[in-house]
Amino acid sequence: MKNITLLAVVCILFFSHNLKAQGEIKHQTQQLESIQLGNYTAYLTQQSSSGDYEGGLDVLLYKITNFKDYTVQPGVHKEVYMLFREDVNRPDDHKETMFLPDNEAFPITYVQKVYEGSPAMQKEIGYSPRINRLSDGNRLVFIEGKIYVIKEWVDKDNYELKAVLEYQAKKMGGLKKMKEVMKSPKKMKAMQPHKTLQEYLDNAYNKQQEVYAKWIQTPKNEALIENIDQIRKFIIGAINKQRDDWYNSAEYKRIKERNADARQSSLENEVTINNNTGKDIYIYQEGSSNGSRVSANGRGTFNCKKNQYYSFDGNSSASNGTLIVTANQSCGSKINVN
Repeated sequence: MKNITLLAVVCILFFSHNLKAQGEIKHQTQQLESIQLGNYTAYLTQQSSSGDYEGGLDVLLYKITNFKDYTVQPGVHKEVYMLFREDVNRPDDHKETMFLPDNEAFPITYVQKVYEGSPAMQKEIGYSPRINRLSDGNRLVFIEGKIYVIKEWVDKDNYELKAVLEYQAKKMGGLKKMKEVMKSPKKMKAMQPHKTLQEYLDNAYNKQQEVYAKWIQTPKNEALIENIDQIRKFIIGAINKQRDDWYNSAEYKRIKERNADARQSSLENEVTINNNTGKDIYIYQEGSSNGSRVSANGRGTFNCKKNQYYSFDGNSSASNGTLIVTANQSCGSKINVN
């Protein structure tokens, strides 16, 4: 009897602990409070066949550039903006990527998103995150000040963890970076990012189901979700209608006919030369000493009404080249130089 009582106490304590842990789980917008603006170092999380972390740092530079109010729910969730770039000194080469919460009641990831429609349509009609099966697989999970970068997300149990980002207050020099690369396998082993992430997702998903079931019962919340869906359908429908109107218009048909005529005219006056030699070649029109370069494995279009010659010498002439196109005999065709 004593053993049964002890077992019962242990079970009660165990379930009480689990319920407490689940009750304390933070959704992603709450986790954002510990995420800083600025540069992050990306620790790669690939593992060997035996499960050991191989380490390494991602060559891309990651930077959290801004947090804005989630346009759909101002004051409730956030829009997170991040830059991925190769050169920190050329930020204009890359556009910011926006991430939005995956759930209006209790988000457990932030998803790479854009809003449907043009800025003018968004301002006039409203905002609805676009559903895109490719970009929807790119997600961020924020846990205790770190950012877990996910690719190919299907659900909480099927995804690829690419890297863990840590805030970098100061620029990391070459020597420091080398040392960090060498330490990274041990660092990842101690951190156990896959285990940490999966535990969070398991607990957060259960909490999400519980919270959302109650949240959606409130009329204003149900109306919010319905409005998001209606805005998305309306904008997509408006874009499709505009496209169909274009395609069915007399002007569009005239433009298509003119384009077809222009392509036909081009075929009647041009020949395509494919360079399969593995080296750059130069094409010289009959009577000319100015050659047009066609790079290795490249192609170019030329006047088929004139004889065309090729040479490997960029300072040659038609008279020193090899005849490749005979005037008026190769129009509209493709010639291979092997």
